[in-house]
Amino acid sequence: MREEVLMPTDLSTVRRRPKDRKEQILEAARALIVEVGYRNVSMAMIADRVGITAGALYRHFANKSVLLGAVIEQSFDEVTPTFGSRARLADALAESCERAVSHQDVGALWWREARNLPDEKLEELRERLRVINKQYADLVAAERPTLPEEQAEELAWGVQSILASPSSHTSRIPEPEFAALLTAVCAGLCETRLPAPSPAVEQTVSRLEPVSKREALLGHAIVLFGEKGYEATGLDEIGAAAGVSGPNLYSYFDSKADLLQAAVERGTSALWLLLHTVLRENSAPKDALGALVSGYVELASNKTILTSLLQAEQSTLSDEARVRQREYVAEWTALLRACRPQLDQATARVLVHTGLGVVHTLARIEHLRANATLRADLAAMTLAVLFSG
Repeated sequence: MREEVLMPTDLSTVRRRPKDRKEQILEAARALIVEVGYRNVSMAMIADRVGITAGALYRHFANKSVLLGAVIEQSFDEVTPTFGSRARLADALAESCERAVSHQDVGALWWREARNLPDEKLEELRERLRVINKQYADLVAAERPTLPEEQAEELAWGVQSILASPSSHTSRIPEPEFAALLTAVCAGLCETRLPAPSPAVEQTVSRLEPVSKREALLGHAIVLFGEKGYEATGLDEIGAAAGVSGPNLYSYFDSKADLLQAAVERGTSALWLLLHTVLRENSAPKDALGALVSGYVELASNKTILTSLLQAEQSTLSDEARVRQREYVAEWTALLRACRPQLDQATARVLVHTGLGVVHTLARIEHLRANATLRADLAAMTLAVLFSG
């Protein structure tokens, strides 16, 4: 019979804090934020998942926004490759894609949740992204020394959008094959031949608006939802921009959700009209796909479609809107497979989502618009994604 050893009472009641407690908190917070969204997560929920008191949680992180900043920083650390003085583009892309496939929530954390950070922290993380962008751009320039600096930057942002793309869709491709596919796509994008850049002509902002107050509200809602996100945009703010206030606003839309639904439907209708026009005017699948890409870039660039919602705020879309979105992606997938019959359905779908992600990301980076050829560059980069891998 084994002798039972009793610990002294004063020691047996002591709970020792695990050395990795901070990591446990970050892991729990990250999982909850990805699952239900930052605004729906409380510090109490995080503490409960870790199995500690709220007081113990606050000893590590002063508040929820500080914790969010730490979560996003951790995600950046996980997907950033080792850039050294002897780094090669091919090696950096392969390492980056392996990391991105292993940590597929990074894009969602940044695009969906970063807007909840304090301005100072948000700018700090943006600067970190710019530094990473410069490192990719330098590697691209080393391979293509005659490429203009602004276009090396564009291609680097394209790479970063590809690395963030796994969070925007689900894939049944095994991780090693998925990483290899994304690596090939990144390499193909970096080899894209782009037209010579030229400075954009400065355009004055028009003061003209529709006579219809309903249309004015809808137009301003699309702009504000795109700039600030759905949750952060107030109905009164939209009304003020359109010159509609008080009870009059509710004679056009019952709620902000109703306005969002109208904005999504407007963008969806534009996308389907584009598709039907392209299919009617082109008999060859490759020509049709090229026209579809160019048209999509135009709609994203002039903010007809809410790229921020498509990229970062899927939870705000209705079930019907999600169904329509899946149907639209299926049309792109079918057209791509008509061009590339050897592709299986899963791979073609990933390429479509990845290509659309490049458009969504670069169309939202305002300073890139200084290049007048940005839209042509975007179309060429998207086609490079679709025809790589």
